[in-house]
Amino acid sequence: MSRLQLGDQSWTLRKASLTIYHGAAAEADWNLALDHAGETLWLAGTITPGPHAPEALLGAEVTVDLRSLDEVVSHLLGRAVTLYPNGQEVCALVFRLTASPQGVHFAATAPCDWDRYLQTFDHDHPVTLELDIDAALTALHPGRLP
Repeated sequence: MSRLQLGDQSWTLRKASLTIYHGAAAEADWNLALDHAGETLWLAGTITPGPHAPEALLGAEVTVDLRSLDEVVSHLLGRAVTLYPNGQEVCALVFRLTASPQGVHFAATAPCDWDRYLQTFDHDHPVTLELDIDAALTALHPGRLP
């Protein structure tokens, strides 16, 4: 089972499916469908270099689109949040893919500052985000269009 944790709250994800677009490019786009309690949530981002073949995913650098991260976490929390992974000066979530029994493993831990205006949390300190997601590769589209 995969999970996403933010601070002291954790959510189990039943499965995750990865689709990659523009795999033959220097930078590819990806969408990760996450099944949480029968609902599909979407994380998105880029992979560098573009994985021209499934075996090229291992060790590839993944960057998470932070708007998609905010949407997933806001849905799970049940309230709006804007996260700044690794602080407002960095504001990025980047890591490398590794192998998993399902295909690839998305694993990252980052301290996250958050937008105080939204009053998401009842404290004034960063929260730790942990991604521990095993994903099956469902499609790798090499060209510009799927």
